[in-house]
Amino acid sequence: MFFRMLVNSLARRMSRKLLAAFAVWVGISLILAFLAVSIDVGDKMNRELQAFGSNIRLEPVAASVPVRVGGHDVPSTAPPAYLEEGDLVTLKRIFWKNNILGVVPRLWIRAKAGGREVTLLGVWFEHKIPVEGAEPFVTGARRVYKHWRVQGAWPSEGSAGEEIRSLVGDRLARKLGVHPGDAIRMTLPSGSTTVTVAGIASTGGREDDAIILPLAAAQALAGREGKYSEADISALTTPENKLAEKYGQDPKSLTPAEYERWFCTPYPGSVAAEIQKSVPGSAARVVRKVSETQGAILTRIEGLMFLLAMLTLVACGLSVAGVLTSAVLERREEVALMQAIGASRESVLLLFLSEGAVLGLAGGLLAAATGSFLGQWLVRAVFGSEPELHPALAVLSPFLGLMIVLAGSIWPVWQALHQDTAAVLHGN
Repeated sequence: MFFRMLVNSLARRMSRKLLAAFAVWVGISLILAFLAVSIDVGDKMNRELQAFGSNIRLEPVAASVPVRVGGHDVPSTAPPAYLEEGDLVTLKRIFWKNNILGVVPRLWIRAKAGGREVTLLGVWFEHKIPVEGAEPFVTGARRVYKHWRVQGAWPSEGSAGEEIRSLVGDRLARKLGVHPGDAIRMTLPSGSTTVTVAGIASTGGREDDAIILPLAAAQALAGREGKYSEADISALTTPENKLAEKYGQDPKSLTPAEYERWFCTPYPGSVAAEIQKSVPGSAARVVRKVSETQGAILTRIEGLMFLLAMLTLVACGLSVAGVLTSAVLERREEVALMQAIGASRESVLLLFLSEGAVLGLAGGLLAAATGSFLGQWLVRAVFGSEPELHPALAVLSPFLGLMIVLAGSIWPVWQALHQDTAAVLHGN
């Protein structure tokens, strides 16, 4: 009997019920789209924000210890320290190996060119790091320093005996008067060599005053085979919160549970600590300017997506409540008649809530498909990359529809159940 009444109730006044289901469908579709973007925005934006440069700097321990005299930092008089290039392979074996997006070892040396002292910088332009059981990890300056503007062409890594091709920083290029295709004769303690200018690089940093050449060539010229001075590492990290700040202030103040949560979250500090442990004789420090900028942007965008989802949820709920309130008010006489012939308030309430549940589930099931599609389209449009699938959102959709309709229908149904039955039946 109850199910027959439910089917008959759904079949009548079909336009209003379709309108309520449509409101649920559109609202939840938008909510799922915003949530999908919010979930994807962390990884996608972190990759986009590589344009800020690396967020972790790896140095020899000796070079990372500041020398202070009278409260001021002074240059260290200790001989230059170096790290082993071969140890960088371990970065793709650590706990956070999948968070390492790019690595650029750097070797600084001095030379003479055009009658003046110049700085040479050896880097990986595009290098493959072997990964056990997977494709090689391709990294280098072309992938990490996306903010570099190069007029001309990027040099290739080259091999022994080949012509050395390099980039020249734009400030140094103006001083030397060189352009792409020109040759530069350089003198070093190990002898003389000639490099060909492949391109002019504008970096916004100290590289603008340097000749940038393949790391292997710089190592051979300096007599430092297999060595590098420092490495820039771009890592996928999570914005720091109070727990990360607490660790930075006093690591010993963390409880075992807090330390485990810090260690298992890719904060810049926890990723840097794992990198430091993997490379012997190194000190990894977070580049705070880059890391904090990335964290601030990610936090604001994630907050914006969540706020839009919540506002859409409220708007959807109000729309559904308006439609259902109007529908219930039209059925006041029907409610009064059911109560007059002996129906309990609980039975009438169950009938209306069951009707609303059917509409909410129908709208939610439709939104599970369209919301996922809309979210994928937004991710492609904003980030220009393939989105990830989030099955949990599709499972959440029907429950959201059910919650919205039930929340919107409880008040009008409650009001109708507590009306004066006799007065309504008499048309008052």
